Amino acid sequence: MNFDYERDTRKFYQDDTIAQRYHRMFAAPSGWRNLPSRLVARRERRTIESLLARVPHRTALDIPAGTGKLAETFAALGTRVVAADVSASMLKVAEAEYARIGYGRVAFRVEDAGDLSGFGDGEFEVVVCLRLMHRVPAALRRKMLDEFARVARCAIVSFGIENRFHKLRRAARAAVFGGLHGSLCFCSKQQACAELEPAFEIVDRVWIAPAISQEMVFLLKSKTASVHAEAA
Repeated sequence: MNFDYERDTRKFYQDDTIAQRYHRMFAAPSGWRNLPSRLVARRERRTIESLLARVPHRTALDIPAGTGKLAETFAALGTRVVAADVSASMLKVAEAEYARIGYGRVAFRVEDAGDLSGFGDGEFEVVVCLRLMHRVPAALRRKMLDEFARVARCAIVSFGIENRFHKLRRAARAAVFGGLHGSLCFCSKQQACAELEPAFEIVDRVWIAPAISQEMVFLLKSKTASVHAEAA
């Protein structure tokens, strides 16, 4: 697949129709076609809530916040959230989602995960980054990870893990439903760990739903934040 980050990630979501379609895929109350996506989203929320409970925190940076999939999770924990995304269209839906559940301890900002210069060192206690790394080339992933490690002492980051089973699963899904079945920017578990380890200590890792999803979530402790704390 000829993957282009600017075209297929940054620009792709800059559209209100795409944002609404994305939100319906995970939040629609019924419909057999989106059932796997809803099951994965439910498993994601449970996993993130469980991992956040292991990280003493009051503040979090959710990037990309998307359309507010984790709103109820942060609300349940009472977390003060900065919901950030490169797409204003996605954030507009996220704002509506937070308003729907009546949770106001949230600020919305258009931000690029590759450049978090608008945030200070250690400004957050945890960064949550779901469903981004499989749409980002490896060199840029490492830049994003360095930024996460700088602005927070802990992070929860998902990677799309590639293997033979999921290659076949994607091809079969594309044949039935249409759409792309290329590998995007998936990587092996070993490569994910190698990219994470310069900036983070890997505390834990959890498969979301390995039969229907390539997503593995890592609980991480920043090495950079530790250096900043010692210097202070």
